[in-house]
Amino acid sequence: MSKYERLIIYPLLFLALFASLTGVNLANATQQWFERIVAREVVIVNDEGQEVAVLKYDQDKENPSFELFNNEGRRVVSLLSYADGGAVGIFNQEGHLTAAIQNEADAGAILVYNGTREMTKLVALRAGLYGGVLEINNAQGLPTGIMGNNASNNGYLGLFKGELLGFLKPQIMLNVGEDGPTIQTAK
Repeated sequence: MSKYERLIIYPLLFLALFASLTGVNLANATQQWFERIVAREVVIVNDEGQEVAVLKYDQDKENPSFELFNNEGRRVVSLLSYADGGAVGIFNQEGHLTAAIQNEADAGAILVYNGTREMTKLVALRAGLYGGVLEINNAQGLPTGIMGNNASNNGYLGLFKGELLGFLKPQIMLNVGEDGPTIQTAK
């Protein structure tokens, strides 16, 4: 054995002997079970150290959230808790909201967004005053069509101009009332 080999091998042998005699664990690859873990944030990383999941408490909003990230580090799913209930948000590759399932006015809602920074709502399926409601919006997020239930527990379909004031008065309203169907048009 050469002089340089001895300089490498002997210190390693002494280190291994010391570790085995004292019970020092140089590499801990065992599972540990905990009854309870208390933390403000838990971060899960992949082999490269990149965050892939985060469970945290947002001090400013006073709400917990669980977020999942893609390989590029962009958020793709969020599970949120807030004062009115909970929500699940789905995001595209650019990190913009594309769909959400959430509590809205003490009832459920499924919302579809345009996937841009503006987060314009294009489609909504939610519980309404008299039952289920399907809302279709234009690119500005203003309603152009609503289908739902009326006070008589029958269906209605309303078509709108797609502008804020146009939403107040439908252009065409198909309604099934107690006396049968009616069609109303704007004048």
